[in-house]
Amino acid sequence: MINKLEIKYRNQKQSFEILDEEIRVDLSTAKHKLKYNIPLEDIENSWFIEKGSLDKTTVRLYTSLFLNLFLILCLVVLFNKAPPLAFKILCSFLFLPFIFMIIKNTEECEEKHLRSSKHLYFIYTKKNAAEVDAFIELVYQKQIEFFRKKYFLIDPVLPHNLQYERYIWLYSNKYINENEYEVIKEDLDRYFNFNPNII
Repeated sequence: MINKLEIKYRNQKQSFEILDEEIRVDLSTAKHKLKYNIPLEDIENSWFIEKGSLDKTTVRLYTSLFLNLFLILCLVVLFNKAPPLAFKILCSFLFLPFIFMIIKNTEECEEKHLRSSKHLYFIYTKKNAAEVDAFIELVYQKQIEFFRKKYFLIDPVLPHNLQYERYIWLYSNKYINENEYEVIKEDLDRYFNFNPNII
């Protein structure tokens, strides 16, 4: 699978890349312009969806454009002494596209947030929903691989009870299955000679 995801939505852009132990995040959205890395262990298996932010820059640009055109139109009509009906018709032809552009640019997209130590959210539209969901699943798979690689081994330096708690944590969070839990527990007991039944 591809470890990268790029999202472009109007003049907003997001870029994500899954590395061995972290995710590289580059946000250039209406809310944030940030670059940082989030460790995989800081990401929770929990998400929520909220309304996205309005692209205020574009709305301001269109408003400014409309007001300038309206002022120019007023000056042209006044200096040319056009009939009042012509002014109303021109204003309506100018006003309708402006309303259409404002409505189009004030539609809010949704954002899918993953709970983590830093901002981790994806612009979530109907077009990219499947791609974003697949990437989130990949994040969780890589997180499981990371935890298994880091904690699913016997460390001769760590005390028995600490390692045992780690295996319980791995099992309770479903990073390992019951069979793997039983096997590693027996191996740990055998290694530390805590099981008197083993000869």
